[in-house]
Amino acid sequence: MANVPWAEVCEKFQAALALSRVELHKNPEKEPYKSKYGARALLEEVKALLGPAPEDEDERPEADDGPGADGHALGLPAEVVEPEGPVGQRAVRLAVIEFYLGVNHIDTEELSAGEEHLVKCLRLLRRYRLSPDCISLCIQAQNNLGILWSEREEIETAQAYLESSEALYNQYMKEVGSPPLEPTECFLPEEEKLTEQERSKRFEKVYTHNLYYLAQVYQHLEMFEKAAHYCHSTLKRQLEHNAYHPIEWAINAATLSQFYINKLCFMEARHCLSAANVIFGQTGKISATEDRQHRRA
Repeated sequence: MANVPWAEVCEKFQAALALSRVELHKNPEKEPYKSKYGARALLEEVKALLGPAPEDEDERPEADDGPGADGHALGLPAEVVEPEGPVGQRAVRLAVIEFYLGVNHIDTEELSAGEEHLVKCLRLLRRYRLSPDCISLCIQAQNNLGILWSEREEIETAQAYLESSEALYNQYMKEVGSPPLEPTECFLPEEEKLTEQERSKRFEKVYTHNLYYLAQVYQHLEMFEKAAHYCHSTLKRQLEHNAYHPIEWAINAATLSQFYINKLCFMEARHCLSAANVIFGQTGKISATEDRQHRRA
């Protein structure tokens, strides 16, 4: 790494995250992506400061990284390998930067560049992807690639990435099980690292997103039974973790009820409609609470 204090590198990364979160409508009308481009410049600076990727990871042929290639990023790892030492640590940090650069390019509608960065992220994580330091990042990268390929209407490729994420989650929970690091923790001082509880909460949210995307993919592939199963799992997990938008949740539950009606599963359909009604009833309460808070501000 260049002769720059580590605290300064971390500050640049946190500034990039802050710019990434700026809503588009808060940018100038003629420059809707101004904050995104600012975040990208900072991420590129951090990447340069971290130095080049470990040679054996950086020089792997790109053909190995696509779905279906032998030994590709989607295959399940045989064992847990921790990213120890300066080489492993740098690989993980660079993978985090590549991930956020990938998301940044996708947000600015540069899908090919976004894909390239996400694939680089997975390549850097290849040997470490089942470790607590890397599993969440790996699943998030594959989820984003799944969404990207779905938007290109390459549904089978999207399916491969998303099913790989699900398999990785299941393998990790079976063989390791401890709450993994959130990717941004690579750039946080020890005293600011997340609690085990918060790590678990964020990881489970990543997995819930994975199930949600899989439900949509199976719907596109007309695998309706499977789509309904994954939709039900998603709704259930959103309730359990209190991570849902009432209107969206109620619409999805009502839609699922139609599937059960068509299958003559009336008890299940009634349960979905009742749940949708209860959750939809929360919207007025939430709006009233937000309104009161707004008037106090």
